[in-house]
Amino acid sequence: MDKNNRHRAKCPKCGELERARMAMLVANEIYDDHKASQTDVLHISHENFLRKIFKKKYKSYISSDLYRKDVDHQFDIEEIPYPDNSFDLVFASHVLEYVKNDKKAINEIKRVLRPGGLAFLPVPMLHDKTIDFKERPPNKRIIRETGVDYFDRYREVFTEVKVYDPSSFDEKFNLTIDMEDESSPKKRMYQLPNFLPVCKA
Repeated sequence: MDKNNRHRAKCPKCGELERARMAMLVANEIYDDHKASQTDVLHISHENFLRKIFKKKYKSYISSDLYRKDVDHQFDIEEIPYPDNSFDLVFASHVLEYVKNDKKAINEIKRVLRPGGLAFLPVPMLHDKTIDFKERPPNKRIIRETGVDYFDRYREVFTEVKVYDPSSFDEKFNLTIDMEDESSPKKRMYQLPNFLPVCKA
């Protein structure tokens, strides 16, 4: 279904958007039922649909957020209150654009992962080059506008970063982010990148 000026964005069955659908496809590709049954998951700022699947499929599951009440544990991602090597999978979609010290948060994610563990860390692709603000702008919730170069920050910390995009899967899943420019008289169509980086500890 359409969502505002985004075409074919929302699944009529589960209600999730393009990035969540791609995350589920990637997770299913990496984690079969046997591997999932051995995987401890930390899900930061969870998507409700993915939360239900993760809780059912994986060995253990913890949801978390700094502000939300509907989670297992509230904490700041810059100081994750778990010991080293606690999880096999950390999932944090569209989170790091809000975090003041994102480099510290990335290192914290790496710290709590076991060797060979994975972190799914997508961020919105707004520019070619990331713009970091010194302070959060009064008209924005985010503190940085992330760009294609943002994944270089992951490469500085993790041993491997593999980036998935819509071409990795069948077109029937509608994973492209198709936007309509409402300010244009002809309502020009354009696409935003939809990338999912999977980072290996």
